[in-house]
Amino acid sequence: MDKEFDPEIEKEVKRQFDILKYGVSEITPEEDFKKMLRHSLTTQTPLRVKCGIDPTGTDVHVGHLVPYRKMRQFQDLGHLGVVIIGDYTASIGDPTGKNESRPALDTETIKQNAKKYMDQVYTVVDPDKTEVCFQTEWFQETSLKDILTWASQTTVAKLLGHETFRERLDQGHSLALHELFYPVLQGIDSVYVKADVELGGTDQKFNVLMGRDYQKQAEQRPQVAMLLPVITGTCGIQKMSKSLNNYIGILDEPFDKFGKVMSIPDELMADWFQYISDASEEECQEIKNGLENGSLHPNETKKRLASNIVAFFHGEEAGKAMKEQFENVFKKKEIPDEIPEFKYKRGDLLVSILFDSNLLDSKGEGRRMVKQKAVSIMDGDKIEDSEFTCSEDMAGKIIKVGKRKFLKLL
Repeated sequence: MDKEFDPEIEKEVKRQFDILKYGVSEITPEEDFKKMLRHSLTTQTPLRVKCGIDPTGTDVHVGHLVPYRKMRQFQDLGHLGVVIIGDYTASIGDPTGKNESRPALDTETIKQNAKKYMDQVYTVVDPDKTEVCFQTEWFQETSLKDILTWASQTTVAKLLGHETFRERLDQGHSLALHELFYPVLQGIDSVYVKADVELGGTDQKFNVLMGRDYQKQAEQRPQVAMLLPVITGTCGIQKMSKSLNNYIGILDEPFDKFGKVMSIPDELMADWFQYISDASEEECQEIKNGLENGSLHPNETKKRLASNIVAFFHGEEAGKAMKEQFENVFKKKEIPDEIPEFKYKRGDLLVSILFDSNLLDSKGEGRRMVKQKAVSIMDGDKIEDSEFTCSEDMAGKIIKVGKRKFLKLL
């Protein structure tokens, strides 16, 4: 497959391999990956690096971007990113880690979700080196014969060996027949896009390896599985998830991003520097060593991490500004330089104002915050009545909600 030994190509293979293996939990099989790099460089053919998304929602958090950061590394080395929009598998719902099946989504909702999702993914990957494919491009013409052929190429025993499926059955939860097709369809995707590498979390290993099986059946070169860690959320215990409210959203405001990073346990910092920030390998090692030997102060290091993450999405100046703002609010007990304003009317419920101003997602959340004594008037008392109404003399007052949200009433 490759030409004769070329020392320059071997040097470049090692360079790219060393860059791409950093931060990866597993490369399967590793020797095949080195051969792929060698062949790519020899033939000047970029590798096709696949990663799929499940467009059942619109919000992307920084944990979702871990494989896409790796995709960007591939792109910077001259390779092509291939993003699969799982518009067919969205009707099944990725069963990984789920105890019950999810309802099917209509086509229009899936399209809207996919567009919003990609807008956020493009904060990391290079759009000019990204090929976006919808599963409908190949599955809309699928026949029953195709489905039966794919089904014949795997076994029920193998599918039920999937950890999630096995656990659901062991725990007495339902498992619908159509859900067994999720890893099958993900594997077939790799055949249609001729993937060389598939990126995924360690919890996706079963599905990613299915791609290798189906490519072998199609007499294609089997893809390499490159698995990355699943990031722990701000709680420090469970994986990052919107449902657990332990995430940092790509669409979060810069000050919220900064504050959420500052809330993480100290022991998460080394991993977050490596997988979520844009710190170099050398810088990450220095930080890890400094935290272990005590030469770096945890709180100052966490501010550095928070600034780095904010700067990645909003620019270096924003990273610096949020650090200063955070110190003003929490160290000097001052309010931010810029806070949202809202024009209210006398007699308006405060919880309605917090919702109508988009400061909180719902009136129910406002009532919970009041009940938790987390709503107050700056330089004044805490609000303890969820039916509190705003009088005329509230004009000009600043409402503080939690530790990081502020609203000026006009």
